[in-house]
Amino acid sequence: MRVILSSVMVWLLLFGFNQVTAQEFNLKMATVVKAPHPWISSGLYLQKTLKEKSGGKINVTLYDAGRLGSDEVTLTSLREGTVDLYVGGSGNVATYVPELSFFNLSFLFNNQKHFEECLKVGGYIDKRFQEIVRKHNVGFEYLALAGGGLRNMSNRLKPVRSLADIKGMKMRVPGGPVAARIWKEFGTLPVSLPWTELYTALQTGVVDACESTVPGYRSSKLYEVAKYHAKTEHEFMVSVFLMSEKTFKKMPPAYQTLLRQTVAEAAVICTEEGVKMTEAILAELGKKGVQITEVDKSEFISRSGPVQKEEAAKLKLMDVLEAIRK
Repeated sequence: MRVILSSVMVWLLLFGFNQVTAQEFNLKMATVVKAPHPWISSGLYLQKTLKEKSGGKINVTLYDAGRLGSDEVTLTSLREGTVDLYVGGSGNVATYVPELSFFNLSFLFNNQKHFEECLKVGGYIDKRFQEIVRKHNVGFEYLALAGGGLRNMSNRLKPVRSLADIKGMKMRVPGGPVAARIWKEFGTLPVSLPWTELYTALQTGVVDACESTVPGYRSSKLYEVAKYHAKTEHEFMVSVFLMSEKTFKKMPPAYQTLLRQTVAEAAVICTEEGVKMTEAILAELGKKGVQITEVDKSEFISRSGPVQKEEAAKLKLMDVLEAIRK
């Protein structure tokens, strides 16, 4: 699926930029992962498309691999306006917008089609989270939600085929209480750590296990320190595109509209690339000595249902849970 330019957008492209062609914006975009990864693919699309459609007036420099700091550091810079654009996991933003930790709940979506329908740009959930981020007034301009691939569990100790196999493992989780609650329910010992510290933490035994998208596992070379990869498929990755509110407010309306439209297109690419990369990378990992196991998900799923309802109620997002469950 590709996002089609609206008639309003075409009008802005033809006439709106005539009033702002003297203005140039050089934007810093940050993410913590390396290529190949859907966040990198979508960032490169933004870089190319914004430059083309603005006649060279909007230029994006993509800083990957946490070169501008961890998610926590980057989000602080986003609030301050020293970083302009961010793409990352929704759970990492929960420090400022707790409701975004909702997407760390496991087994929320039935399949890829259901996931995409729920998160589509302009849909109920998209509009709801735009309103939520604005209400918190923490310096972020919400742009879009997207996919990024299914999340699986990996560890450095042993093959995992059932819930019993992970009991007592020290499990790296992103910031936010929901991920920690889920993995505690599954019997692990949750440890909150920045993504940029995960490789070393696995290497040294600070943590035993992690959960991530398959592209994230591959691009950060976690297979070198956590060679047991279990297809838990417990979570559809929800990525979030944010902009510094300070930067956004400096942009003329025509550029704001162009930016939102282009990010909507990049979000579709992010979701599509997540699916494609997951399939391709899983096929290649066996050649790197990774032991991939199928998992009995029944007990994972049965333990997830009550937690979904409980955490959604705490976050005052029962309407979102009900919209997903329809």
